[in-house]
Amino acid sequence: MKHYIGGGGKTETRNKKQLPKPFTIIINSVLPVILLLVAGFYFIPRASMYFQNNDVKGLDTKAEAVMFYNSTCSHCQKVYPKIFWHNVLNFNHDDRQIQTINVQNVNNKHYVSDFAIQETPTFMKPNNPDMKLVSTDAKQINNFAETGASDQ
Repeated sequence: MKHYIGGGGKTETRNKKQLPKPFTIIINSVLPVILLLVAGFYFIPRASMYFQNNDVKGLDTKAEAVMFYNSTCSHCQKVYPKIFWHNVLNFNHDDRQIQTINVQNVNNKHYVSDFAIQETPTFMKPNNPDMKLVSTDAKQINNFAETGASDQ
């Protein structure tokens, strides 16, 4: 409430228009949390793509598959967030993880020649380097990871 001084020394009281309390709570408390979650959903995989997987010591033979990617590749940028969230959702299941290796990084460039990677993203079975798939299609990737079939 604001007080205004009117003529003749009289104080006048006017109510400022306010939103109802539930709307104020939503705008001040809930909306920022939702915005942070949406921003995190979008930016966390992208940050991971550039800053993780930069010095991989070896293939994880327990993993369901391995994804070789280049962080500047537009196709890799399309598929990486899907793989990231797949791994997050299967965090407690080593046999459902898809190991990601950034072959653009100097420490990982040897994987390109070691496994004859010609394109990115390339998916490979860690226990069978001859089984490979180059795709951004989620159904093909899931099918390959689970069964080894490429459907191409």
